[in-house]
Amino acid sequence: MRLRTALTFIAAVAAVPAHALTFLTEENPPLNYTEGGRITGYATDVVNEIGRRARVPVKLEVMPWSKAFVAAQAGRDTCVYATARLENRENLFQWVGPIAFNRWAVYARGDFAGEIKSLDDLKPHRIGAVTFDAKGDYLKAKSVVNLLLVDDDRENPARLALPKADANYIDLWVTSLNGARKTTGKATPDIKLVYVIRDVPSWLACSPYVPKDVVGRLTGALASMNKDGTMSKIAARYEGKFTAQ
Repeated sequence: MRLRTALTFIAAVAAVPAHALTFLTEENPPLNYTEGGRITGYATDVVNEIGRRARVPVKLEVMPWSKAFVAAQAGRDTCVYATARLENRENLFQWVGPIAFNRWAVYARGDFAGEIKSLDDLKPHRIGAVTFDAKGDYLKAKSVVNLLLVDDDRENPARLALPKADANYIDLWVTSLNGARKTTGKATPDIKLVYVIRDVPSWLACSPYVPKDVVGRLTGALASMNKDGTMSKIAARYEGKFTAQ
């Protein structure tokens, strides 16, 4: 009788889902963005499925990246996505991934006459980027330091059209190639792709305070998604979406 009671108790404990986590993100299509009042996107679909399989209740919140990146480090039950796993960030988070892949690119106005063939060619130009974004961090590490930062990437396309004397004017905009068209929108100037920086894996980054066993469950859920083909199916849904060439 005691054995049966013990087994029942163990089964009941095992059936209880892990405590809820808050996943913070930004507007960065096609990985994560708001459409029709809900948060969607390639990486969003992945993290939702990770939470479902790991039996971890997940709440999604969208905010400026500069706030999300800082909040995810301090929150006891908080993660941020989708972000690059750079060397200077390694010890700031517990990492689950990769959950997606991102291509970093540089855009200019349609009448931009310069030629960008390397990172060195970026150095003379004023470049729009997002505060705490990995693309800007990467450029700074490569001695490309003339960055004009904003909290929301959607501000950058319009800055390309400002008069050069304006303090907010930028020559170039560093962003995600696959999301540039949607980020640019309809009311901003024509843009053109001038340089592709690199392809980068994107990760779910969890606060150091999230219990390690919970992070382990998330990692295990992702492994099962890779194994059964779910990751490939999600990626296919977003293939080629929003790209601005």
